[in-house]
Amino acid sequence: MRGAPININIYMLKINSFENASAVNIGQNLLANWNNSDKKTQGFGQNFGDDSAFLGPQSFIDDRDLVDSPATFNALPKMRGKG
Repeated sequence: MRGAPININIYMLKINSFENASAVNIGQNLLANWNNSDKKTQGFGQNFGDDSAFLGPQSFIDDRDLVDSPATFNALPKMRGKG
């Protein structure tokens, strides 16, 4: 299900597309514990921008792997000081 198109303008910065776990940060930021696992199977990639297009795309994808995203996210244990 797709929502409304994104169109964000910050002075001269134009954002009209977001991907998984995306962020726009200005100033001091601490982005802690951000995890993302993503796989895309794209024959001809992505094309973003105003008035940009693919003309006659042709592609072939050979995707034989059995597990597409074998990812786990575990927090590391905190180290305790000696003494």
